[in-house]
Amino acid sequence: MAFILKRGTTLGAMSAEDDQAFLADCLVRTSDLERITDSANPKCIALGRTGAGKSAILQQIENTSVRSARIDPEALSLNYISNSNVISFFESLNINLDIFYQLLWRHIFAVELLKLKRQMQNEAAARSWIENLRQSFENNDRKKRALNYLTEFGDKFWLDTEERVREVVRNIENHFEREVGISVDAFKAKIHADAKDGNSQSIKETSDIVNRATRVVNDVQVQELNGIIELLSEDVFHDRQQKYIIIIDDLDTGWVHESIRFKLVRSLIETLKKFKRISNVKIVIGLRVDLLETVLQNTASAGFQTEKFEDMMLRLSWAREELMELANKRIAHSFKDQYTSTIPQFYDIFASKVGTQDSFDYILDRSLHRPRDIISFMNECLDQAVGQSKINQNNIRNGEKEYSRKRLRSLADEWRETFGDLESVIGCLRHVPVRFELSDLTDGAIETLCLELLAGDGVSNSGTFVKACSLVADTNQSYASIRRALIETLYLIGAIGVKLSRGTPYNWSYKNSPILRYDSLTEESSFAIHPMLFRELNKRADPTTLV
Repeated sequence: MAFILKRGTTLGAMSAEDDQAFLADCLVRTSDLERITDSANPKCIALGRTGAGKSAILQQIENTSVRSARIDPEALSLNYISNSNVISFFESLNINLDIFYQLLWRHIFAVELLKLKRQMQNEAAARSWIENLRQSFENNDRKKRALNYLTEFGDKFWLDTEERVREVVRNIENHFEREVGISVDAFKAKIHADAKDGNSQSIKETSDIVNRATRVVNDVQVQELNGIIELLSEDVFHDRQQKYIIIIDDLDTGWVHESIRFKLVRSLIETLKKFKRISNVKIVIGLRVDLLETVLQNTASAGFQTEKFEDMMLRLSWAREELMELANKRIAHSFKDQYTSTIPQFYDIFASKVGTQDSFDYILDRSLHRPRDIISFMNECLDQAVGQSKINQNNIRNGEKEYSRKRLRSLADEWRETFGDLESVIGCLRHVPVRFELSDLTDGAIETLCLELLAGDGVSNSGTFVKACSLVADTNQSYASIRRALIETLYLIGAIGVKLSRGTPYNWSYKNSPILRYDSLTEESSFAIHPMLFRELNKRADPTTLV
């Protein structure tokens, strides 16, 4: 049946939140879904780039799980922590609050799981359950201490999560003032006076108070925290046939003040590992790759290494046939009202070839193999074919121009929080061939980039490369450090691939190793610009030889 492509026809929105009309009918079940919901599988962090399907897979889990709960980070009101005089003061003293932040997450999860298991929605039900459990621990001091800990740090299980968080923080605040015997405001004034007059005895007293404050944080009853996990595993979630899932998404949004957000995310990841001891409970979170990279940059320490948590990370990936299924389902959904006897699929709407290449492969080669890229490219093609009965190869090529422009801008936006301005950084690839050597990134090209960055307004142009360029300008250092950062960053974000030695294929961060170590490069190493950027950077090459 012939039909006309109408203006405004779309195959979906760019975010899962705005794509609800398609998600319900067009879900593609991948192997990732089975792996992350399997209680025996350690994978519990759905790690992917923007548009890789993290929110969609978490929504599938929520929709198909009988016993699940979603924790909305914004609903936790964790800004209460950053606004706390005591907590912000501890941070200013560089007191390590990792234990406290982990305590917070363990408390949140323990209470949410208890609510999910026992449906404790009111005070009477909660107190009755606690008392019955306490009596059963008559001869087990460890478990009684764990239960006492829960009630000490906020026994109002029936309240919403936000109020329980406030209870935990208030308890820590009160503990500090009891231990130190001085208010935070008075202590701040004392430190200021000590620094001003240099009184050695006063400074010693201040140092003693700082040490006592550190003990307050460290005395958050680690043994009781471990006892809580044991209690939940052995006495609450002992029916291994029933599976319970807690879901957390939207950790990249403004749910808490930037001053503590990265530390809270790091502590969350560390806390997940502890709850793996409860075999029929799984806590699943969605995490963007750029957010993880920013967390690592901002919370670097000897105790937190990505490798230790790699077995928990499910790096979302899509095979060609899965992306084709996604395209077919969305086309069928969008055009179902225009067909009466057959269900339309990709090649019913798109020309079969672009030149000599399969049209779907043409689109796939210019993507990072994630749903958002495929949907975005197809939408641009639809816009080019309004009034026609089919999208021809010229429409696809013309759609690629706008798609490529948006891809460059989207790459910069995706990684802005991590690196600052990247549009100029990606733009420096205009000065090198599609396939290039390290030597093609000349000092002149890097100097031009630095001049462009340093001439910015200081707001939109800020971040890693502005700082690096400023350092070189101020100290007359060579451009070697910037060249190194350029290569590693452009690879990480997917703008370039690397061929480590002659005769080997190009590696890309979205399907091979996500990180490129500059020290692994040799004289044989070479690079290639990703085909998604060709049109915007005015490049020409055969993408099939690159990706």
